[in-house]
Amino acid sequence: MFHVSQGRSIVLEFQSLPMLGSSTADYTCCEKVLHKGAGLSCCGNRAFNLTQASCCEGRLTLNVSQLVSDCCGCRAYDPLNQLCCDSQILTRTQPHSKCCGKDLYDEDHQLCCGNVHEGRKVLTKMSSHHRCCGDNQFDQQSQCCCLDSEPLSPQPLNASCCASSGSNENFSEFYKLVSIPGEQPCGRGACFNPTTERCCVNPRSRQGQRPYNGASCGSQVYNPDINICCAGQLSNRVIGKNLCCGTTPYGVEDLGVLCCNQSLHHVVEDGYQCSPGGNLYLPSREMVCGSHVHLNDPGKHCCGEETYDPQDEICCNGHKHQRLGNISCCGEKAYNPSSVQMKCCAGTLYNLQVQGRLSEEAQCCGTVLMEAGYNQTCCSAPGLDLLYPTQSGFTCCGHRYPNASLWSCCAGVLHPRSEPHTTNKNMIPETRLLPLGDLKTDVLCYNEVLLGTVESVSIKMKERSIVMVNAMSLLASHGKVSALPSPHYVTLTDHCSSPELVPGNTYIWVKTRPYSDPIRFISDLSDHSSPLHSILSRCSTVI
Repeated sequence: MFHVSQGRSIVLEFQSLPMLGSSTADYTCCEKVLHKGAGLSCCGNRAFNLTQASCCEGRLTLNVSQLVSDCCGCRAYDPLNQLCCDSQILTRTQPHSKCCGKDLYDEDHQLCCGNVHEGRKVLTKMSSHHRCCGDNQFDQQSQCCCLDSEPLSPQPLNASCCASSGSNENFSEFYKLVSIPGEQPCGRGACFNPTTERCCVNPRSRQGQRPYNGASCGSQVYNPDINICCAGQLSNRVIGKNLCCGTTPYGVEDLGVLCCNQSLHHVVEDGYQCSPGGNLYLPSREMVCGSHVHLNDPGKHCCGEETYDPQDEICCNGHKHQRLGNISCCGEKAYNPSSVQMKCCAGTLYNLQVQGRLSEEAQCCGTVLMEAGYNQTCCSAPGLDLLYPTQSGFTCCGHRYPNASLWSCCAGVLHPRSEPHTTNKNMIPETRLLPLGDLKTDVLCYNEVLLGTVESVSIKMKERSIVMVNAMSLLASHGKVSALPSPHYVTLTDHCSSPELVPGNTYIWVKTRPYSDPIRFISDLSDHSSPLHSILSRCSTVI
């Protein structure tokens, strides 16, 4: 239990994966229930990670990220691979599949006909000219749909009812309307169900009120020659006091006065300044850390709101820790990157010892530690990593995980396939984008790797040509670093199977064999303040 000052108890719910350390800032409150983990989203009184689950009508659906999902009632689904039809989640059979009642249909080759209340049905389209007529279909070039008959029925063009039904040219605008008797028209060529829908046609914009031309202070009108308005409060104007500090007027020539964070301080000695938190401090003897003022202690520096000694301590996102050996930061925590018991995933630290796993075997997907084995697939795009349950025949395309039989992918962009494509395995792009921590030590440290910043990217035929600056060649196991001429050029032989690269970001390029081609792994090091130091620190145990 976690006890609050009023004496009430609040239940704590912990994530299944252990994260080190905790403080009051490490929790998320959902409807008076505290959950371990900062920055989580709420679904009722439950907390969840947007990248791992979705919330629909207060109910959680796991393994479907809310960043790529839609709701079908109280269940979440992936609209890329599924459809919600009449409150049922169906698997897409075509990239452009649509709903017809509780079934799917392909509008290029099929029609969805019938009454919405009595039930729709899918018909195979006899030709591109055929349209719905009640439960049947008719050829616009040789037939019409008689609106006078019940039920609606196709008739030859020379039938008497065709004249009252209108020409076939106009019929194409409202064939959907006549295919659903009982609904009401909504403009031209559309219909709606008045019990469940609203029809909006040519909405008019409301005219605004004529603005008042006088000066106002809040809800009051005032004369600027007589009064001054400060933060919605009127005061009598005094010569020389033409500035505002909060609701108080003051003058720039006033002695012993200093405005800090909209609060006016009086009888202020010379030399005092304002801290970002609105407090007064004397730079000659005090230092400011965030909004806090501390005595100026030689050798001390700021770590968040507090001070620390860089000789003996390390500062991690505003939290200080003892500097012991080869220690680094993972978010606000400190850890030894060489330890096989710890794993840092984009600022979240995990203890692998309790899971009986080794650091080399564990992989990250953004801030999430992936499960052991091959039951999960991580799909990445610049700035976004999402985890999916592995499915046969599915492949990553940026941060999406589409069915490869319906969609093709080129450099993170989805394209619908014109014909279903048969595949029986989970395909992985030839060149993979991995976090630095997921590159195995023997791959990173014992291979000659390329480090550099992308200046520009060009697509030439099927290849991708990359211009790099500040490039260097690195063989960490031998401590060899060589600067390369600038610019340096890299060619990825298959543009479509390579991940998206962002100009201005720094990457490491890895070949699994010295003279092999193409490049096998790429890692984005833009979040590392010193990419070269990060690599050498990671390989320090083998140098």
